[in-house]
Amino acid sequence: MSILSALLALVSLFPVVEPVSRTGACAGTEGVTVAVGMASGVLVRCVPGSPGDTRTALQRSGLAVRLGSGTGPYGDSRYVCVIEGLPGDDTCTGHREGAPFWKVWRVGLDPVAWRESGTQGGPGAVRVCPGGLVGFGFGTSQPTVAPEQVVTVPGWLPPRC
Repeated sequence: MSILSALLALVSLFPVVEPVSRTGACAGTEGVTVAVGMASGVLVRCVPGSPGDTRTALQRSGLAVRLGSGTGPYGDSRYVCVIEGLPGDDTCTGHREGAPFWKVWRVGLDPVAWRESGTQGGPGAVRVCPGGLVGFGFGTSQPTVAPEQVVTVPGWLPPRC
């Protein structure tokens, strides 16, 4: 066995550890800030690194997230069903027509404000990159605080992914 193959075998014994999220907004481009609108306020988490899409960012946020096993509102079979226990009565086996669901909100420019994601395919189809901010709101509601109240760095603008 060569030294390289021995090292590769040794490395494969150790699982890859994802960086740990923390409460509050990310600084600069250290990661993606996730804001979830709840009845009690907005939960804000910094997800280090580059999760790639909004569903992955939410799943790495440290919040209790349950994905659906049926078909979501955009044909997404792994739609975001429950966040931190809301809604409490959903079986997560498929979206019911006309029922509220977790909606993804992006930050747009001119002015800096929440905008509906406007993509098909659910949260897994919505790209997000380091330095970015993504919001989740249940039903038709967007997060109850403005983006500049979440990311408080003066002059912050969402990055282009």
